[in-house]
Amino acid sequence: MHTIEQLNDGRAVYLNGHRVNVADVPIFRKTLALNNQYYDLQHTHPEVHTYQENGHRYDIAFKVPRTVADLQQKHRAYQEIAQSNSGMLGRTPDFLNTGMAVLAERAAFLGQNQYTDFAANARNYAKAVKANDIFISHALQNPQLNRQKAINAIPSEYAGVHTIERNQDGIFVSGAKMVNTMAPIADDLLIFNPPELLLENGDSSYAVAFATPLNNPGVKIICRKLLNHPAASITDYPLSNALDEIDAYIVFDHAFIPWSKVFVENNVEMSNRFFIDSGMFSHTSHQDEVRGITKLELATSLALRIAHILGLDGFLGVQEKLGRLTANLELIKGTITRSEDNGHLDEFGIYTPSLQALQAVRSTLPEYYDEALRVTQHLAAGSMVGVPSFAEFDGDNATILNQALTTDRATAKARTRLLNLAFDLTSSGFGQRQLMYEYYHGGDPMRIRAQHYQRADLQAGNQMIDRLLSADNANTHEQVITPIPRLVLK
Repeated sequence: MHTIEQLNDGRAVYLNGHRVNVADVPIFRKTLALNNQYYDLQHTHPEVHTYQENGHRYDIAFKVPRTVADLQQKHRAYQEIAQSNSGMLGRTPDFLNTGMAVLAERAAFLGQNQYTDFAANARNYAKAVKANDIFISHALQNPQLNRQKAINAIPSEYAGVHTIERNQDGIFVSGAKMVNTMAPIADDLLIFNPPELLLENGDSSYAVAFATPLNNPGVKIICRKLLNHPAASITDYPLSNALDEIDAYIVFDHAFIPWSKVFVENNVEMSNRFFIDSGMFSHTSHQDEVRGITKLELATSLALRIAHILGLDGFLGVQEKLGRLTANLELIKGTITRSEDNGHLDEFGIYTPSLQALQAVRSTLPEYYDEALRVTQHLAAGSMVGVPSFAEFDGDNATILNQALTTDRATAKARTRLLNLAFDLTSSGFGQRQLMYEYYHGGDPMRIRAQHYQRADLQAGNQMIDRLLSADNANTHEQVITPIPRLVLK
């Protein structure tokens, strides 16, 4: 854990056209305070958030799971961290730290080159992150310039991050990554390429994976516009004015990366395999979807509270809408549990959650979250849009508003607070960014569903079909119809 002042370490952070000191941006301070709950919980709730290994105590995210019970403990820790920020911070330190735990054991496939041992670098880096519990952010998506072309065919130096020079000490990289979350307040940045947009043979200079401190002189962090409302109170914007997850465009300008921090270089195959074969994808997905449950539960609970406060929950049609939301939440919770119960021990003895179950959540939770927001919007409607500033309760109209807006279910102030929260989550810029995040932070939903179909285990279903279709020929075991072949997604 660090203070905001420690982040004024020379990092090049840009906001609204100007280079800024991180400590001078109020919303960065608030976000860091919520992010630091990850560290605080290790002291206030150590029985869930820490474990002991070789005489040392570490955060539970770094524990290599060997049993379903290990995954369940990590689940509880992820959930408590997410609850401390209402599920609004998608990239708290536990996200990549759980990936570091398995990277240290699965790194052998990365191999080596004439300059360095990539596998050893990955193991050593993962161990250093664990020993110091540092906060890693990551960036993998390349700028969306022209997805119809191979990256090497795009005439831009910023189509992705690529090696421009190498020597016996390390590599120099230039280029950009499109979206990086939490970079201004993280310690290190992990760069690699996404598994769903595979590099091709001509893309070898872009085939890199490495880590670097965020105060590397060759790194620029260009933040998007902030989503808070400095002129309004936190009562008017209880989410927007409490945190901003701070997405940024990351630019590398001849940045030096020592070989000790390089995990893939000039190797298309290793770049394409890095996220999946390291085990990081499955285990970070587990953390991510547990956080998603927390966020979905907030949105579901808000819809139910709005319906009650506005006196709408007695209508059957409204109850049916709310029942869909609670059923959706239960299905997601059950699927996460299934991912743990149906996990498996990999060849390294690591208990790995079922990726098929996690991908089902990843492809479905965004729509469930969207539905919860829309139900709240439809129920709150004009009451939410027309709610006055909370400052009015200290103004000339305070008496009128207290009388006009108080009901048998809520005082005027309580009603206003709830409607402000509903607007902030469902309709403000902050709320819309949170919705967009759920849809796309885990990859293209269309590709996720296509991959889920290709990997579905329907052996039992196909056997039932074959048995039914061969009922007229009970004495043979002939398979009447061959199951439809799965196409490989390009």
